[in-house]
Amino acid sequence: MALNPRLIASTWLTAFRTASQSGDGGAFAALFLPNGWLRDLLVFTWDIHSLEGRDKVAAHVANTLANAQIQDIRLDDTAHLAPEVSFLPQIHAVDVEFAITFECRTGHGRGHIRLLPDQDGTFRALTALLMLSDLRGHEEQNILTFRDDTAAPGRDLQKDFANWVHGVETNPHVLIVGAGQTGVQVAARFKALQIPTLVIERHAQVGDVWRKRYPTLALHTIKRQNTLLYQPYPSNWPEYTPRDKLADWLEHYVSIQDLVVWTDSELQPRPVYDAVTGTWDVTICRQGKDVKLRPAHIILATGTLGKPYVPDIPGRDAFRGQVLHSEGFNGAAEFAGKRVVVVGAGNSSIDICQDLVTEGAEEVTMIQRSPTCVSGRAFLTGLARQRWPDEWPLDAADLKAAAFPLGLQKQWSIASQDFMWAVEKELHDKLRKGGVQLTLGPEGEGLYILVHERLGGQDKGGADLIADGRIKVKSGVAPARFTQFGVVLTDGSELIADAVILSTGYVHIKETNRALLGDEIVDQIGEVYGLDSEGELRASYRPSGHPGVSFVQVLFYLEFVVMN
Repeated sequence: MALNPRLIASTWLTAFRTASQSGDGGAFAALFLPNGWLRDLLVFTWDIHSLEGRDKVAAHVANTLANAQIQDIRLDDTAHLAPEVSFLPQIHAVDVEFAITFECRTGHGRGHIRLLPDQDGTFRALTALLMLSDLRGHEEQNILTFRDDTAAPGRDLQKDFANWVHGVETNPHVLIVGAGQTGVQVAARFKALQIPTLVIERHAQVGDVWRKRYPTLALHTIKRQNTLLYQPYPSNWPEYTPRDKLADWLEHYVSIQDLVVWTDSELQPRPVYDAVTGTWDVTICRQGKDVKLRPAHIILATGTLGKPYVPDIPGRDAFRGQVLHSEGFNGAAEFAGKRVVVVGAGNSSIDICQDLVTEGAEEVTMIQRSPTCVSGRAFLTGLARQRWPDEWPLDAADLKAAAFPLGLQKQWSIASQDFMWAVEKELHDKLRKGGVQLTLGPEGEGLYILVHERLGGQDKGGADLIADGRIKVKSGVAPARFTQFGVVLTDGSELIADAVILSTGYVHIKETNRALLGDEIVDQIGEVYGLDSEGELRASYRPSGHPGVSFVQVLFYLEFVVMN
């Protein structure tokens, strides 16, 4: 018998409405499958949580359901969000999914629900996302401030805008450190929420954080997946955005979104937090001159990665060749005809090795210290296009993407290890032929989850170069010491080299900021990045452990930054 998705959704929603309005946590938890998930984004608590199973759901809402004041619950009938029957390939099941809108204590909410029949045939939630979408009194504006062409005749819009900029520069409520893609998007969201926000960028020009990276760099994700908030790419934008094009787009974004950004500006060490006023005493060196400000919040949008990690390898002074970190790699042309050793086997390493071969390096050897999780671009692109189809509005696609808790995705990925090995067999055979050691992660969770846990690797064609020996691989070893003419590895072998490129990663963002914030503040901050026990990113877009300081990194969808 064909399912009636609207009837099924409405029946569940009636029970959801009754449980919410009565504050009955037990009845609320009974709306979920025994292994169902609730993802709470700022509705029940001023934090982000994912709860698996009825007991955890019940415990989470026991003292928060009534206080959340969820009411005016409605089905969302916009395109691609209205009740429909769909298929979950991960568990080979037909489900009913739908979106909702509601009001809650702090503002306006949205949700997305996926229902499956329980053993008794009653449809219950496999996943339920409930998120705060707008703060009451700070609702997102749908037009750029001071650009309203319906303004009264004679109004000097440019003067009004200049006055607004001056107000932000002298009295920002939020200070964002870093004008990369994450920092400027958070600034744009805050501007739409009418929160005065100043962004500072240490480079001379917005986008330089990308321009200064290696020339062949391009984003590994499709344009639909990394489109910036409020400002989609042109329809003829390349699928994988090149380095300089992204840099120029960030600069363009700042201009079009009317963001207040100071370039050639750095936050000076040891800002002081005043717990009484809830403000920071900060000094910013702007183009060589110190400026004092008192923002309420500091947001560190300086990237998931911190400063480059350069291992201390004995004998470096004796080596006659060139040694550099991958961050300082400016292209392979200067290495033509040279023997190059690249330490590391992640995304940057394979990109650099591929570039070196293309530009005519005499010999390229990649040192793989431990097994690497590698997936092919074609496979990952296919998955991304399923999640962000061209025919869906990005808003709908992002809502559905956010509704899948990472903890559930990790379970599904671990359960599908055989499929993952099989679907990437051709790629993995090429890599193994060249000596690369492979893994799907400590638990078999695969690349997508590893990106959130500790980052991972993607192949863009380097496997062919490894298979045919143009990129040589030494696996399971690490550099032990330099000699005059090369590197001795931990297995006792020696590689003769004219240059060694260290693609060895970066110091953790928390430790990178220790010198900036000071031990007293950093020691109050919990772990940053990686997944917590609920499968949520640690201290990212959520309380950090110290009032008034938050971390934000690149995500596949933009969530609120919690400012406690």
